Amino acid sequence: MLQAAALVKGYRSGDRQIAVLRGVDLTIAAGESVSIRGESGSGKSTLLHLLAGIDTPDAGAVHWDGRTTLPVERRAAMIGMVFQSFYLIPELNTFENVLMAARVAGAPRAAARTRARELLGRVGLAGRETHLPAQLSGGERQRAAIARALVNSPRLLLADEPTGNLDEQTGAGVIDLLLGLGAETRTALVLVTHNAAHAARTARQLFLHEGVLR
Repeated sequence: MLQAAALVKGYRSGDRQIAVLRGVDLTIAAGESVSIRGESGSGKSTLLHLLAGIDTPDAGAVHWDGRTTLPVERRAAMIGMVFQSFYLIPELNTFENVLMAARVAGAPRAAARTRARELLGRVGLAGRETHLPAQLSGGERQRAAIARALVNSPRLLLADEPTGNLDEQTGAGVIDLLLGLGAETRTALVLVTHNAAHAARTARQLFLHEGVLR
């Protein structure tokens, strides 16, 4: 479903070129769960951005179903993203935030609304649809973000430190949701995390060190 081959990425800092990724290879199969751990600054988020098609490598290529390009609408339909900082739109309520991803993908309005309500029920937010993000707890905001990421029924879910802003118990519940909903819908999951216990729950565990993925 997704293949990254020999990915190289670096950034310029003053007169220096800092290498972040040094020839990363990664293949993700449908329905597979994979975790990626690594020190802060090791390039984990950079790698996720390349896999999502929202950044481009300096060398190497990412293939989505054999394609090397991923237009915005197709990306929104194929890939869902969950971030550490939630990134909910503060002026929109919970239901509207979840619907936003469906609008980007051009999903039919009626079907999207039905799907959004279904997912909010699945993540335990059925009674919180009209609440603004500021009225939700951190765990509730992350669950809303998960519903938003899944509203287009993506084939791949990319989660970047999704429990980083949550307490241990709430974080464990978020991992339960990601793995449970992913397995149920055959959605592949790439989980970037510092938490060894969370990483151990995925089917495959990888480590990114000095730009190399092992």
